[in-house]
Amino acid sequence: MFHFFKLKSHKNDTDYKILYRHLKNVGEISKKIILGKKIKNQKLFAEIAYLIGISHDFAKATTYFQEYLEKGKKTKKAYHGKLSSIFGYFLVKKYLEWKNIPNDIALIAWLVITKHHSDIMDLMGTQGELDELDEIEVEKEQIRDIKQNHLDEIEAIYKDLSPIEINLEEFFDEFDDICKEIKEKGEELVMEGKLKNYFFVLFFYSVLLDADKLDASDTGESVLRRRWKNIPSDLVDRYKKIKFGKPIANIDILRDKAYNEVISNLKHIDLEMDRIFSIELPTGCGKTLTAFSFALKLREIIKDKQNFIPRIIYSLPFLSIIEQNAEVLAEVLAEQAGILWEKLFRMGKKEVMEKLEYAIPSDLLLKHHHLIDIRYRTQNEDLERDVWKSLLLIEGWHSEIIITTFIQFFHSLITNRNRAARKFHNMINSIIILDEVQSIPYEYWLLIRESLKYLAYEYNCWIILITATQPFIFRENEIKPLIKDKEKYFKEFKRSKYVIELKEKSFEDFKNEILRQILNNENKDIMVVVNTIDSSKELYKFLRKELEKEYGKSKVGEEGIAEFKQTMLVNLSTHILPFHRLERIKKIKTEKNKRKIIITTQLIEAGVDISVDIIYRDLAPLDCVIQTGGRCNRNNEKREKGICKIVNLIDENNKNKRFSRIYDSTLIGATTDILEQILIKKGKIIEEKDFVGLVTSYFERILERGSNDPSKDKINAMRWLKFSEIAEFKLIKEEYQKIDVFVEIDDNAKKIWKEYKKIKEIENRLKRREELLRMKKEFYNYIISVDKKKAEKSLVEPYLGYVTKEGYDIETGYRYLKDNALII
Repeated sequence: MFHFFKLKSHKNDTDYKILYRHLKNVGEISKKIILGKKIKNQKLFAEIAYLIGISHDFAKATTYFQEYLEKGKKTKKAYHGKLSSIFGYFLVKKYLEWKNIPNDIALIAWLVITKHHSDIMDLMGTQGELDELDEIEVEKEQIRDIKQNHLDEIEAIYKDLSPIEINLEEFFDEFDDICKEIKEKGEELVMEGKLKNYFFVLFFYSVLLDADKLDASDTGESVLRRRWKNIPSDLVDRYKKIKFGKPIANIDILRDKAYNEVISNLKHIDLEMDRIFSIELPTGCGKTLTAFSFALKLREIIKDKQNFIPRIIYSLPFLSIIEQNAEVLAEVLAEQAGILWEKLFRMGKKEVMEKLEYAIPSDLLLKHHHLIDIRYRTQNEDLERDVWKSLLLIEGWHSEIIITTFIQFFHSLITNRNRAARKFHNMINSIIILDEVQSIPYEYWLLIRESLKYLAYEYNCWIILITATQPFIFRENEIKPLIKDKEKYFKEFKRSKYVIELKEKSFEDFKNEILRQILNNENKDIMVVVNTIDSSKELYKFLRKELEKEYGKSKVGEEGIAEFKQTMLVNLSTHILPFHRLERIKKIKTEKNKRKIIITTQLIEAGVDISVDIIYRDLAPLDCVIQTGGRCNRNNEKREKGICKIVNLIDENNKNKRFSRIYDSTLIGATTDILEQILIKKGKIIEEKDFVGLVTSYFERILERGSNDPSKDKINAMRWLKFSEIAEFKLIKEEYQKIDVFVEIDDNAKKIWKEYKKIKEIENRLKRREELLRMKKEFYNYIISVDKKKAEKSLVEPYLGYVTKEGYDIETGYRYLKDNALII
């Protein structure tokens, strides 16, 4: 029968894909995706997904589309989404009537098909999706063409593919009435105002998008078969035993105690009721390995008791800690890739990471953020040459364990965007670890709470919240704590004390104070965390100049660290190239013979495994201060307690405004109130365990004073299917509009920029994008994001700047051009 079909769906490099085969494959892949899930109405939804799959390209059966495919002749009549979606509605409705099932899911089928090549927009309102049904002359012309030229083949296709008998003449004859019905039913669906409808749309949209792309790339069958089903649940236990041995130091004993307490709670879990967990422990208490071990063991329990294997998604807020935690997970998983831990631990750090980068298959552990290398590997196949397949599998999260950013995760949960939504079906049926969860802005607590609860209970997910400072996203009775008495751990941590100085201090005076501290504490590692990049640069340059008077001229290596005989001075900010930042952090962690003076911004705040003796922290929200304080005597390895000093800096060059103004006033107000009360009650010095205990009062104040209107607006947009408003969701608010700037700092950068310019001249859009994807990782090594207003003179494209090495200071990073002169 296959040889009878002539209509085509896609053009490949050397041939065409037959429409019948594509519809069949997309329907079957969609069905298999859902049959591989543990969800309510699984079998019904699998059939619906199949019907969506076999109807999504129905209108490619027109002469207009076939001419477009063969000759490149693109007209309005060649567009296939709208007519296909109306047919999809008709097909699903007939199936539900045949099954005698009252269900609005036919409308969902219409919507996801009509937008399967674009983003979903509002159903109602000006230019809403439903209003498009008033203009159907083009679709009627397409129907006339199908009837006249391709009716026999399209009837044969659906006679073979459809599980029910379909009368195409009925569809053609009643076309006007079907469109009116969709519009009426669509308005009713919107007026229901139910959150479930948003998630239905997102789910079926995701399944269709992924199935369509998997088949178009000839990747579908192999991906659906590929799962790592037998990852040992005791993997972390054995890894810890070999790498760390028996704990001896007090902090290691405490970490082991916390680890065992979390794991022991597995015996008391009700898989149906307990869906949201918390691990609240002090910084430096080994939360990464603890959470991952808990997830692996929970995965095994779910596999045994609920008969499906959940993925594990590990999501974090910052790129710097993603790389750090990905290295840890890769080490743990090395055994699965056939690498002996004993052999691995005898290697140097660099050799370990190089080996693991190529040994750990992407379908076992996948990193996904905007700077990753577009390369997907399995144990049997390396798709380095096939960028499109690699991109497809990476962006679709086709892996057993995914480590990714909050941006990737939450912007795929709350979205209208085609590209982001495609991975949603691989987010369901997962164990989701959300690390440093305090980083979620308070105005979105309600939105995140409602979305995660729906994901957990309706789509069989288990969520683990990790933090040292648990925000009030969920109510107390909604979370199962895996650490019952967190205070006992915080009391044991006597690593540091906090010194509170809220009196305003000029930045000029502060610079001199830091210089005195450095000179008077010659054996102490010191970190200064300021609130703006410019102030970090200014302080760094001041210190370098003054220290050279004391210690002699410094030597600056290729990573941009100023090194004196016994001291290294380091600047860290987002104005420094990503690979330079990583090199500096590595050197801070590995250098044992020199003390470190680190001048940085908030990027060091959470998760970065650095330990110093003294920290100065400009006024910031309390949870940020506590996270920064976690870098002070982090491993309790210092001979004396660390000191974390909170200061309140003002900018004398900007009308004496506080540098803390970059933060939300509600957060700073709550922090200031609490710190002022402490000054009255306990004085300016407070122990770590008591300081961390303030976080509950802090979050209570935020709940009282903060507005959750942004959350309510987005929840209402989801309920009323206002996808244009959903599109406005941005987890992270930018202070200013940013642009990317390429820094031609060395010969390799020069070569990459030359290659980039050459690729930009390629006329074929797809070929041009393919070549850009190939060089993406290398290209982005030389990219920094900066304030667009200050960087306008460096623009070479609307959204891309370019500077030579004269525009980049190897120590402090990007230099703005003002009045044709370079400044910090």
